[in-house]
Amino acid sequence: MRVVNVGLIGAGTVGCGVIKILNQNKEIIESRTGISLNLTKIADSDLNRKRPVKLPKRKVTKDARDLIKDNSIDIVIELVGGTTIAKDFVLESIKNGKHVVTANKALLAHHGKAIFAEAAKKGVEVGFEASVGGGIPIIKATQESYAANNILSIHGIMNGTSNYILSTMTEHGYEFEDVLKEAQEKGYAEADPSFDIDGVDAAHKLSILIMLSFGTFLNFDKIPVEGIRNITSLDIAYADELGYQIKLLAIAKSREDGLEAGVYPTLVKKGTQLADVSGAFNAIYVVGDAVGPTMLYGMGAGMMPTASAVVGDVIQIAKHLALENTHLTTPSPYGNKINSSLIKTSEITTKYYLRFQTADIPGILGKITSSLGKHNISIESVIQKSRHLGGGDVPIVIMTHEAKEKNLLSALKEISKFKAITGKTNFIRIEEL
Repeated sequence: MRVVNVGLIGAGTVGCGVIKILNQNKEIIESRTGISLNLTKIADSDLNRKRPVKLPKRKVTKDARDLIKDNSIDIVIELVGGTTIAKDFVLESIKNGKHVVTANKALLAHHGKAIFAEAAKKGVEVGFEASVGGGIPIIKATQESYAANNILSIHGIMNGTSNYILSTMTEHGYEFEDVLKEAQEKGYAEADPSFDIDGVDAAHKLSILIMLSFGTFLNFDKIPVEGIRNITSLDIAYADELGYQIKLLAIAKSREDGLEAGVYPTLVKKGTQLADVSGAFNAIYVVGDAVGPTMLYGMGAGMMPTASAVVGDVIQIAKHLALENTHLTTPSPYGNKINSSLIKTSEITTKYYLRFQTADIPGILGKITSSLGKHNISIESVIQKSRHLGGGDVPIVIMTHEAKEKNLLSALKEISKFKAITGKTNFIRIEEL
């Protein structure tokens, strides 16, 4: 039986999951693959913290470079996180001729091009299934199952925290801040949830899928990103009345004039596959020109689902080592066959949900619709609730037909100057899948 030596950098939540799988499923892995995975060394800066698994003392070290420089180790697993020291560990491992497995989406989003170039130069593999969707095998599907397809579009619920918050708001009518606090108490959200609720985490994952699906390394900072902080129970209730649910979607679409990409709250038709994804689950909806629409669904984070994907990558690389073949999974640009220039958000065309807060005076709806029409925005439906005795502010909700975003922004700028407008207008894009 071929023995493959593995080193683990980072014995945190996911790292402990990896240790657990390698220990409890050792016989299953060996019987299925004919390979014995030997966890040779474990590096972590804090060896004394409480963990759900016991670290064998003879295998642990505080210095990751003890592991990286160990010539007996074939595969290095990086689970440190972040984009600084993790980058150093990954590049040093590659330069030492070691294959690398990582779950670090931020690292690949910002430095993937350099990492994959170095891996190709040294003839080693980089496994990163766990970087997108936790236990969902979207990376393998994109690299292998969809390889014969021209990918037309990707729509993904890629952050469990945001989906849990929006789902709970939808089911119970709670406000954002209340649900966020509950999510933090239950462990679904971090003490600082900014990366999750502001869309950054989903954007990291989207950039990786764009790299694989459209063959281009986008500058991460150019991807438009919006979070869910401004979503209210009122918007969710009106969306429901219109037949939609609000989801934080990571979207990429291939257009003749370039690539449309971004992360933002979106109205999705009720009863469709993505609308029905609730709680902390993830789902990624991919359309290929040959395969048509497909969707992968599952737990997008957590100790064991993510560890499962990490060990899956380790097994795949170990198989290649056992067979003495080269099966590099290094993404590379496709050349000029796909126009991969990023389309400005102002140039995209879609339908919109608009909620205006106005003084309860006659004629304001007519003024709003007139301004929208002047900017080439036609209206599909309107909700205007009954006027209250004694006046007061009232919401006016409008759903538009498809319109160019720059036209919408011009109209909203004009409407914001009306004296009857009493608050900031909420607008949310609508995706018809």
